[in-house]
Amino acid sequence: MEVSRVSRSIRQVLSAASCAAAVLALASCSDSPTAARDDASPALARVAPAQDEAVVEGEILVKVRDGAQDAVAREHGLQLGRTGLHGGFRVAATARGNERALAARLAADPRVEFAEPNYLRQVDAIDSRLWAFYNPGGSNMSFYNDPNGRTGPLPSTYASKPDADEDAIEGIGTGGTAVVIGSLDTGVDFGHPEFSGRLIAGKDWYSNDGDPSDTPDEGHGTHTTGTMAGSTVGVAGVTGAAANVKVLVQRVCGANGCPTSAIVNAIYAAADSGVVAMNLSLGGNSESTAEKNAIAYAASKGVLVIASAGNSGSGRVACPACDPNAISVAATTWKDELAGYSQSGSGLDIAAPGGYCYSNTTEEGCIFSSVVSGYQGGRTYTGPKAGGTYAYMLGTSMAAPQVTGAAAVVASKLNLRGSALRNRLLSTADDKGAAGYDTKFGNGRLNVHRAVTGSTLGAGL
Repeated sequence: MEVSRVSRSIRQVLSAASCAAAVLALASCSDSPTAARDDASPALARVAPAQDEAVVEGEILVKVRDGAQDAVAREHGLQLGRTGLHGGFRVAATARGNERALAARLAADPRVEFAEPNYLRQVDAIDSRLWAFYNPGGSNMSFYNDPNGRTGPLPSTYASKPDADEDAIEGIGTGGTAVVIGSLDTGVDFGHPEFSGRLIAGKDWYSNDGDPSDTPDEGHGTHTTGTMAGSTVGVAGVTGAAANVKVLVQRVCGANGCPTSAIVNAIYAAADSGVVAMNLSLGGNSESTAEKNAIAYAASKGVLVIASAGNSGSGRVACPACDPNAISVAATTWKDELAGYSQSGSGLDIAAPGGYCYSNTTEEGCIFSSVVSGYQGGRTYTGPKAGGTYAYMLGTSMAAPQVTGAAAVVASKLNLRGSALRNRLLSTADDKGAAGYDTKFGNGRLNVHRAVTGSTLGAGL
């Protein structure tokens, strides 16, 4: 018997979504409506970081070679504070505005392994609702509250392309073994029905406490976690693997961004906990040695670090996705094209659906997932699970967790870890763009069905 693409409950959700779309606005959209066109910028939920990346004021991260710490601190007048996990760094205090100058001076000292500002990364968020999992083609957005008074669907050039999805179909993930993946983000709504009984509370490294809960003015972490592991809107759930997938939640982002000190500690902690993969839907422009060391540590323990490529539209992959040991993920649209906002370039590993819609259209081209109860970032929708709050977002933040969710399913079903798991995800992707590897799609667009089963579905099936 042919395996259905989506469960009955999911199909009901899709039908309801097409009716609800006309009265919903894009999640977190605050820009003025503009006419949709091929080169238009989507209504991003988050603005890409400025070229001169923000830093935590009055702090730098430094690591001094063994035996030299006291001398270096004395000679440079350092006030050393807290220590990162595994001795990955010490936080040193400095005057506000002096962060880069002091880091550069320390980095020139041969007794110092590295010194750098405590960068503030930013989260990278910008079907029918679940088009990323199943796309028969021909779906289209319609004008919504258009300033020029237009109504009805956009031109056919905006319509979805058959099979512009990752084939994450029902049933392929059932019968696996228990695995844990990590969410390093704004936290997760622990009361959301998408995750009942499957969340593990880690640490809030941003506020330095034991409650990594998401907040209504954020919602980003609940959305990314729902995309990878939600029981009805996530990769693991749609494939039937959710029962075997738990998520270790660590909060590393808050109102000011995501300090590299928090990110680094969370990477070490996640790697030590035994997760098979962790999701980092965040990034910035500057390379960080502290992050690089933490990612290398994770790789040494067979743990995948999966990170979003960034939303500035540039030809350079953001960091920490830029690290060779990380899996960098670009975003595609339901036309199976690289999203206009997605960063790409040398070192890009893979692409996955991230959504693309406009401020004057309905949201069908964006990614639908869970958000924290009371979410204040945009319009919300109740369902498909009673009591759960959901919204549309777009960005490479939405693409990376598709890959992390796929990693969970493949690890559960095939018992692959580390480089074998990485190679499975990359080698089974659908080749897009130039033949073979290219810098727009990396190794191709994620194909969950082929990664799990080794077989290929026909377009639009």
